This record gives sequence, structure tokens and C-alpha cells, in this order.
Amino acid sequence: MKSFMKFFIPLFVIVLTVGSSAQPNPEGRMKNGGHRIMKEKLNLTADQEKKIEDLRTVHQKKMIDLRADMQKLHLDKKELLTKGNYDRKTFLTLEEKIMKQRNAIETAMANHRMDVYEILDAKQKELWDKHPAFGERGKMGKMGRGMKRNMDCPNGCMP
Repeated sequence: MKSFMKFFIPLFVIVLTVGSSAQPNPEGRMKNGGHRIMKEKLNLTADQEKKIEDLRTVHQKKMIDLRADMQKLHLDKKELLTKGNYDRKTFLTLEEKIMKQRNAIETAMANHRMDVYEILDAKQKELWDKHPAFGERGKMGKMGRGMKRNMDCPNGCMP
């Protein structure tokens, strides 16, 4: 039994170590590598690169504000639920605000995708549509997050 344990415990540790190192980064996305791949695959011109980078910066700033507002709403909800003795109207009003904020985030993401798409020429659009890392980014970006984390609230602010 001891020899069995001496063999399988180190093997188990190695399997866990290799498995955890194969996981995507905590946000489930390709960091700057995705932009490099996009640039290479789509063969962007210098002007297109500049326009896309400018759009990206504006979009990131907007998303920071939108997500911060979402976090505040989730904290308001957590506070309401912790306080207790709340009524239907107050709870549903807060839920509606959260849904509107989530919709604003999704709309901003869709608009950004379309803003980038409109910069591309016909051949680039064809490549974008076929490549899952480009046209399907909205779906791909949510993969790997699991149930433990809310996309709209990156710090796990759900109650």
C-alpha cells in the first residue's frame, strides 16, 4: 500500500499542476495576443490599425464606467437583501435597473464590434466572419468563466 501511495501521490500532483497551467488567463481572453493575431490575419493597413486602436481605447473607457455602474447596482442589491424587510416595488425597481445596465453593456459591446467591422474592407470582413476569434468574439469571450463569475461584475459582486 505504501509503494502504491508513493507512486500515485506525486503523479496526482503532476496532473493537477499541468492541468491548472493549461487554463486560460483569469478573464478567459487572449490578452494582447488576440489583437496581434487579428492584425496579422486580417492584414490591416496602418490607417486601419490606428482607427481600431482609437476605437478600442474609447470603448475600454466606456466599459469601465458601465461596469462600475453595474457593480454599484449589485452592491445596492446586496445591501437591500442584507437589510431585509424590503418590498416588491423596491426590489423589482432595482432588478430593472440591473437589467437596463446589462443591456447597456451588451449594446456597447455590439456597437464596438460593428464599429471595428465597418473599418474593414470586403476581403477582411469575409475573414472576420469565418474566424471565430473575430466575428464570434462576444460568444468566445464568455467561455471559461463558469457560474462563479458574473461578466458584468468582474470582481464577483453578486450577493
